[in-house]
Amino acid sequence: MKAKDATPNAGSRAKRLPLIFGVSGHRDLVVADVPRLHKHLSKIFAAFRAAYPHTPFQLLSPLAEGADRLTAEVALTSEIGLLVPLPMKQQEYERDFQTAKSLAEFRALLAMAESRWEMPMVANPHTENRTRQYAEVGDFIARHSHVLILLWDGSDNKKIGGTAWVRKRREHWVNAASSPFHGIVPLGYGPTIRVVTPRASGRPPRPRPATIGKLPPSAEEFAVTLSKQLSSQRGRNKHKCLPLYQLVYWAIDRFNANVPASAPMESRKERQSATRSRL
Repeated sequence: MKAKDATPNAGSRAKRLPLIFGVSGHRDLVVADVPRLHKHLSKIFAAFRAAYPHTPFQLLSPLAEGADRLTAEVALTSEIGLLVPLPMKQQEYERDFQTAKSLAEFRALLAMAESRWEMPMVANPHTENRTRQYAEVGDFIARHSHVLILLWDGSDNKKIGGTAWVRKRREHWVNAASSPFHGIVPLGYGPTIRVVTPRASGRPPRPRPATIGKLPPSAEEFAVTLSKQLSSQRGRNKHKCLPLYQLVYWAIDRFNANVPASAPMESRKERQSATRSRL
């Protein structure tokens, strides 16, 4: 199953297809829980990197206080690229960070992002409709991440743009993908994984951090399961089918394993110049 001269997912991302994590979660984390949450997130990222060793990963995080930043920090230490969709213009967004420490944390993480952009304005950020911009970025993450991670205590406060709301939007897009008229590829959606995350403002007793959701098997375990499944299809024995997203992600990983990582990418100007010379 291992491709010749393949490079691990920590290597060059040029020309290889990435898989995207998304995150949504509480801002008011319990400080004492942060080390345990860190371990749960590290385990999730490690499982996917082991399952798809030739594939680069990226994380969508708006870098709000709390869960967004913690997940971004763990992702960066796990050699996962950071993509930052800002709900509004940076200067306006930074009004939410009331302390100098929080603002410095945000800017430091933003500086390490591979890419950042602003969501289109659908409301005036100086009005009560400012919440709509947060809903826009939450919906973007729910729709465009392959794997969605929720740092959530499980309660629904009915807040537009909140974590429970993002979970519902994820369900909407997954369900919509079953219709060919929506133009969404259903095979792209992987699991939603919940990290049970108590809120500092929550009422006791608070739940203990835990991971809810099935993580993918390692590449070696997957190969064994796939072999058994193929054998059972040729014979009379029935073997439990693998989740469809695992087959799709495996195919992406096979493609990435065979893409040369050492060849430099031509610049746009170089490609245009070569085209003109042939004409």
